[in-house]
Amino acid sequence: MQKKCGILCLLVSFVMLFSIQSACAQSVNHWEMVVAAGDTWSYLPGSSEPPSNWTEPGFETRFWSAGPGGIGYGDNDDATVIGNVTSLYMRTNFTIIDTSNISWAILHVDYDDAFVAYLNGHELARANIGTVGTRPLYNQTALVDHEAQVYSGGLPDRFIIHKDTLRKYLTNGVNTLALQVHNKNATSSDLTSIAYFSIGMKSPGQTYRQVPAWFNDPLTEKTNLPLLIINTFGKEIPDEPKIVASLKIIDNGPGQLNGFLDDATGYDGPIGIEIRGQSSQQFPKKGYGVELWTSAGADTSVSLLGMPADEDWVLSAPYSDKTMMRNAITYQLGRKMGSWQPGYRWCEVYLNGSYNGVYMLIEKIKRGADRVDINKLKPDEISGDNLTGGYIVKVDKTWGLDASEYFNTYPTNRYNNARTYTFTYVYPDYDEIVTQQKSYIQNYLLTLENTLNGASFKDPLNGFRKYMDVGSFVDFQVINEFANNVDGYRYSTFFYKKKDSDGGKLYAGPIWDFDLSYGNVDYYAMNLATEGWLYPHYGPNEGYPMHWWARLMEDEDYRQAFAKRWKALRAGPMNTDSVMNDIDEQVRYLDKAIARNFSRWPILGVYVWPNYFVGATYTEEIDYLKTWMRNRLQWMDGNVSLSTGELVADNKGIHITVFPNPVKDQLNIAFTLPDAHRVEIEIVDLLGKTIYRTDYAPDSKGQQLIEQKLPEITPGYYLLRLKQNEQVFGVQKLVISN
Repeated sequence: MQKKCGILCLLVSFVMLFSIQSACAQSVNHWEMVVAAGDTWSYLPGSSEPPSNWTEPGFETRFWSAGPGGIGYGDNDDATVIGNVTSLYMRTNFTIIDTSNISWAILHVDYDDAFVAYLNGHELARANIGTVGTRPLYNQTALVDHEAQVYSGGLPDRFIIHKDTLRKYLTNGVNTLALQVHNKNATSSDLTSIAYFSIGMKSPGQTYRQVPAWFNDPLTEKTNLPLLIINTFGKEIPDEPKIVASLKIIDNGPGQLNGFLDDATGYDGPIGIEIRGQSSQQFPKKGYGVELWTSAGADTSVSLLGMPADEDWVLSAPYSDKTMMRNAITYQLGRKMGSWQPGYRWCEVYLNGSYNGVYMLIEKIKRGADRVDINKLKPDEISGDNLTGGYIVKVDKTWGLDASEYFNTYPTNRYNNARTYTFTYVYPDYDEIVTQQKSYIQNYLLTLENTLNGASFKDPLNGFRKYMDVGSFVDFQVINEFANNVDGYRYSTFFYKKKDSDGGKLYAGPIWDFDLSYGNVDYYAMNLATEGWLYPHYGPNEGYPMHWWARLMEDEDYRQAFAKRWKALRAGPMNTDSVMNDIDEQVRYLDKAIARNFSRWPILGVYVWPNYFVGATYTEEIDYLKTWMRNRLQWMDGNVSLSTGELVADNKGIHITVFPNPVKDQLNIAFTLPDAHRVEIEIVDLLGKTIYRTDYAPDSKGQQLIEQKLPEITPGYYLLRLKQNEQVFGVQKLVISN
């Protein structure tokens, strides 16, 4: 708390300096440029500390070098090339005729790796180095690497300077803009410093220089989406821990446009922010974890964009999913199915004055009356009913985690190809859960898995139903199968457990992370295809998804529940027209924000890992998603009853006995026929693929015994189907052994 409070004090101290709060948009008639990159700059490589007044007007620079900007190592973006340095000091002068005709200003800087800018000796903006108000030493290095953008066709970062700041520091006559630029280290391969300074004129009378063609005017940046404006006060956002920043939300309501300079309508205060995600961190468009703070540094719960109040939020950054809506569509579908799934709102984000694209503000999966509604588990609740709930755990990657942050179950009863799964603590968090609570949830999951793997797992009283909420597991499976989610059953797989007095079972869900679904993956053929089930693929050669659902599908009643739920959903929220309409509504709502996002991130027509389909336009990306979904729904319609064994209930009174079962090479089938018509015998796998087929011609009706020699078939679980006149009259589970 002390560290947080200390940082927040700085936030309060410098809020005027860096404020981008409310202003009247009409106060700017047009923009003029007073400093350009190609202007002549005096510069000094940072081999020692310069005089303390080097940023002020009138400082003598005759012993400094001079040259056009940008200044750096080259890289096709620097007009003045210098040798390797840790820091660079540079300044230029410009003349202002009448400050009373100036409202706002915009500083554009393209930099590698950090900078601090000064106007007439006063700090104006900074990025990626030190603390606001404290001038970095000449040998101080950037916090992290930061790549310049102009040389690769990008735009410089934008820093909007509040009119109150200009009123304090800008003068009539000669003014000085100074930059100190810092490298990540002295041996870095690049350093860049390109700067533009533009002013907002209240009236059309005075002119300086025309702004560049790429100049992005905040006054014209209006959107129907809510705006989230984040200011990190010169800090680069790290992976962890969270750094202090400010968040301003602008949402003028339905039918109204939102502008960067509008008054805040929602939250307007301090936050903690860090980069989130695992593989997604490789993308230039970052997602963020956000925590709302008070000015004193305490967490605070606030409703954002109409969603229930909480302190923890996720800013998701769709990137490899170029429709941007695979997660949104899936969360929406999950909610229509009747359970809590993360709520979300579309928004556009400005980071330190620069437009950063379309984001999803999402509710974080956590305990709460308006989120995962389970009992609050206190550290002193270590016995009795209190100990039994609530818990939230997750099967996921453990990259970078300490051993105390996760656990394994190590079941005694083993299942075909099943591995040991790793669970992380979500609630209570690993640094809050006490020893007794750890032991309870670990033992509960161990008991559950031993039961599921055991011979009596189907027992209605003491089998898996004693520990698992069947409905939630069915719904979780339906969604992951529809999406053919590459991470389904293995990553971002959440479970929660209620107290025994509140039902006490383990629930599957909520759902999370569907970027790599609906055919958006090129490294697993089975996840690209619209055919085939996902759940049977587990084990050492299958990407390590959990086997739980494959085991559940061996239970006839569970398969029946799956089939019935599928048919009910297809008549409701998973109706093809309903799904397509949901997509169309999302596209209409995003509207012009789509073009702005892909102008900021020009990746349409460009391969981004792990795209299988690369559409030249956004429309092509949407069309691919729709076509994939239609084909997937159609395939599942045709295979649900087959794969679930739903037709077992339609055996029309015919009792079928299969022995031995498991079988190796000799199969015996006993049954009674009401007539002497030809019988088709099929063995199909759990994906619906026919593995073996033969015909049987009975001599007469009545009792039949077929002794059938089998070819070599890969060991595993299959279905035996008996058909007459193209109609299935019997289905039985079949296990092929080694």
